[in-house]
Amino acid sequence: MRRSIFSLLCLVLLASACSKLNPEDERTIRYYANTFAYNVMKTYYLWVDEVSSQLDNWVTTEDPVEKVKNTRYSMDRWTTLYEDYTAFESTITGNGETFGLDFTLYYVDAAHVQLCAVVRYTYENSPAQLAGLKRGDVILTINGETITIDNYSVVASKLLGDGALTLGLADGRTIRLQSKQMYENPVHTTATLDYGGKKFGYLHYTSFTLDSCKDLESAFAQFKKDGITDLVLDLRYNGGGYVTTAATLASMIAPRDVVKKHAVYHREIYNEDLSKTYDNTTLLSEETTYTSSSGQDVTIHPLEVNPGIEHLWVIVTGSSASASEGLICGLSPYMDITVLGKQTSGKFTGGFLHTATKWFESLKDAQFDIEEGKKALATWGMYVILYRYADCNGVTLSMPDGISPDYEVNDDPEDATPLGDPEEKMLAATLSIATGGPAPASVKSVSARQVGPALHRPGFGVLLH
Repeated sequence: MRRSIFSLLCLVLLASACSKLNPEDERTIRYYANTFAYNVMKTYYLWVDEVSSQLDNWVTTEDPVEKVKNTRYSMDRWTTLYEDYTAFESTITGNGETFGLDFTLYYVDAAHVQLCAVVRYTYENSPAQLAGLKRGDVILTINGETITIDNYSVVASKLLGDGALTLGLADGRTIRLQSKQMYENPVHTTATLDYGGKKFGYLHYTSFTLDSCKDLESAFAQFKKDGITDLVLDLRYNGGGYVTTAATLASMIAPRDVVKKHAVYHREIYNEDLSKTYDNTTLLSEETTYTSSSGQDVTIHPLEVNPGIEHLWVIVTGSSASASEGLICGLSPYMDITVLGKQTSGKFTGGFLHTATKWFESLKDAQFDIEEGKKALATWGMYVILYRYADCNGVTLSMPDGISPDYEVNDDPEDATPLGDPEEKMLAATLSIATGGPAPASVKSVSARQVGPALHRPGFGVLLH
């Protein structure tokens, strides 16, 4: 049984001491933030040995956010120290203040100066959906500002924030949005499709949140009732989430006899010290218990709703990351999988969000004022890469640059065909191939060139315990 990460805290404290300063003083904050970041990396970081020389020369007066960024290993694009971890946390729980839409940025002129935001989907009962925004809508202005190559990281990112927005659309509409606190249910679209003499289940899934486990159970109960033989799992915009959820979904998809045997879903490779203490496997399971965002313990039974799928078809793009890639990796030894779309993100690791407050509370004694540290870093947190995942045979399909598709098909959110409609480009290509039709050529947009990386929810691509 996997032990709690908090019970395994190994204290590795910086030796320097400091005098008591005003908690608002920048030097105080830098000191405590650097102390916190150093100890988290020294204890948990997957590549701790590779960056040991930099850790040994950690300076507590430096900018801690930049220090972490500059210290992380060359293969690591994800370990980050946050001054306010709540925005990060909302992307992995699905709960937060939001407008409830996802989008991609495109150039709209030959000079590559002006950009637009094309809506990829909206969440049910979100401000965006209730205001009439839908897939394919093109946003040209945000609060009266045109989106350009110079300002897009500020202007377009307002769509991921909160408050009030006024959007100017290419079709002449003006839409006003007011964000609200809500749960963005990642079990976005489900359907049972009779196509070419076969019965397909379709699931557009946007994030591996813990709360979605119950909705996944309901969706698969319907798939089983409908007698599907194939599943089209649409992960084109899924940036990751909790490994508990991924293993639960895998247990609903994998061959039933494999689940009954509690076969290995993932092997996790930690740093040398943690490998002595942590269980390094995650198993497929007939039963899953998790703690919901409301604090309730919820138990579901993946095997009871497992429909006995004969073939898994997975739709991916460069926005498919972490747990999405891990699901393909973990299931590949056990069943036939065909991947369609574009090469995935290449996040082959799992991480942990460690809050500064909990870290300070775990200390018994220290060479500094623990209460002062808690006060100075009340909103700080750190996402640290904890392990590399692999399948039961030790293979990591997504390392180092992602999973290449079996069939290359472009996503086209400018086509307003709803997700789940058999006429939508990526789904149509999948259904054609799955029923013996011709393999599609790569479809390239003729009216717009994509800017990368796209700003979208969930934006961090995490795989968490």
